[in-house]
Amino acid sequence: MKKDIFKISFLFMGVWFLFLMSFVSFLSYGQSGGKEDAPGILRPPYLLDEQGRITIYHGITVSRSAKNAEDFLPWQKKEDFERLKEWGFNLVRYLIFWEAIEPVSGQYNKKYMQDTLERLKWLEDLGIDVLLCIHQDLFSRRFGGVGFPDWAVHDGGYPFTSVTPQYKNYFTKPVMSCFDYFWRSDVLKNSYVDMVKYVLSHVDKLPHLVGIEVFDQPWPHIGPGFEQTILSDFYKRIEKMKIENRFETILYFQPMLLSSVVMPTGLQFQPSTFSVYAVRYYDPFYEDENSVYGKTNNWVMTTTISQRVREARRWGLPMLITDFGIGLNPAETMRFLDDWFLLMDQYHLGWVYDSYDRDTDNAYGILDSEGNTKPVLSKLIQTYPQKIAGKNPVWFTKGNLFKLTYEPAGNVAPTVIFIPRGDVARQVVVNVKPYPYDPFKDLRFEYKASPEEKVVNLVVQW
Repeated sequence: MKKDIFKISFLFMGVWFLFLMSFVSFLSYGQSGGKEDAPGILRPPYLLDEQGRITIYHGITVSRSAKNAEDFLPWQKKEDFERLKEWGFNLVRYLIFWEAIEPVSGQYNKKYMQDTLERLKWLEDLGIDVLLCIHQDLFSRRFGGVGFPDWAVHDGGYPFTSVTPQYKNYFTKPVMSCFDYFWRSDVLKNSYVDMVKYVLSHVDKLPHLVGIEVFDQPWPHIGPGFEQTILSDFYKRIEKMKIENRFETILYFQPMLLSSVVMPTGLQFQPSTFSVYAVRYYDPFYEDENSVYGKTNNWVMTTTISQRVREARRWGLPMLITDFGIGLNPAETMRFLDDWFLLMDQYHLGWVYDSYDRDTDNAYGILDSEGNTKPVLSKLIQTYPQKIAGKNPVWFTKGNLFKLTYEPAGNVAPTVIFIPRGDVARQVVVNVKPYPYDPFKDLRFEYKASPEEKVVNLVVQW
């Protein structure tokens, strides 16, 4: 009887997902393709640094290669991280894994934590912020993924046969059985919360740690109401643990993985401490490098991000795109990214690209199999505001010109603009006055407004 129920639930979820994607595709053809007027855009609250400056992140994930490494550590050395500053990345989403942290139930891997702290210190020395992510994908290495320790795998005895594309393995019986067992098991969920506590006890108050993504890609149990009840309660447990232990690390939380596209989240979790809404986006119609990008893709992207923005505003929380990637052929990738970055600037959103890896480890990676940079990286490197010492900012990039306007807020720290070495600035002008800028000395232009300046107009031309 139990297996019959499982089979029915499994088929229902698969059919329901495919129907949703078909329905979205159908609706997309009826869209006008017009863009909302920028002055009327409603945005989430901004992320602020300790000086009260608006912070915009252009980040990258480190590292997909760690998922297959014997020690679960990324391949990068400190000198490899130094390249990130040259490319303008001011945030690293650093992946850690429950399997690496607690390989045996109740026994934590001290060496793994020490090695992780060493790499976080490298990033701190370079002035790069860090978002820790407790990563899972397809539950376990047993299913071609990573994340959960082997002792937490309860696959119902179902055999596993991998399918393509990889995300469809989430719908296989053993993977669904593992998630169903985990979400229904208070013992396993308590073990997970204890693991998060262990991690926070080592990283809390690190100066460049901006937060921890407490569960990556939440996949539901078998049955209705997952976000409303089980996932919301799970996030409450983690926040309760944080408060009881007086940890200060900011929690980043994601909606259910199935809510990653178009659908509104059903989360009922209202954080009682400052938190951040962590959003991931991958095009659901991308199957392989021969896929094309068109109006359907653009509508799904625009609708999904605007839906997530409404949710962040409802909670009154900042929002960060903590995971996105694209592996189309070069021409289609550039078309996708052109629309993507218009959307990011429209909503003033920061983002994290997946990932700083060779494409042999991750098809979306910014390096090829020989370790050379791929064309996608040139699109990720941009002139943009990393810190804005004011309020009501407006900015845009058009051709070879970047302009930022804002109202100074009396900050003692400066506004910071990253200017890539490739965009050799002919001039930087602030309120009609030209300012010297040497791209070979520093890739960041800083400006402190005087008390008399009510508005700052900053222009970069290259």
